[in-house]
Amino acid sequence: MMATMIIAGILATLCCVLIVMQFVQMRRLRELQASLAAASSRHESLLRKTGQAVGQLGQSLITLDQRVTQTQRRQQDLENKDSGSLTYAQASKLVQMGADPAELVKSCGLSEAEAKLVSLMAARGVGDGVRL
Repeated sequence: MMATMIIAGILATLCCVLIVMQFVQMRRLRELQASLAAASSRHESLLRKTGQAVGQLGQSLITLDQRVTQTQRRQQDLENKDSGSLTYAQASKLVQMGADPAELVKSCGLSEAEAKLVSLMAARGVGDGVRL
């Protein structure tokens, strides 16, 4: 009988220890779940911010690409204008051959003011060989 009581006492103690350990494990599990939820929330927030940043970066790249394309077009237009225009010296020679400013505007691509200036310079013998 004594042995039965000792065994019953040991079993009761073991049950109490197991119950306490169960409570400790449950508390630790709740702490881990809360920590996981907080980390998950931070992760989702970082993902949203990263997505927004990537979207803004993409939009910036699109804008830059459009500006580069526009700049390339402008450069090409300027190169085309330069390659198709005559030098001031050639315009001066046309004036010496009797061309008036209106003809210089048409044939050389000069503005009216430039054509008048070339006519005046050619009449005075100034500016031969100068390029646009």
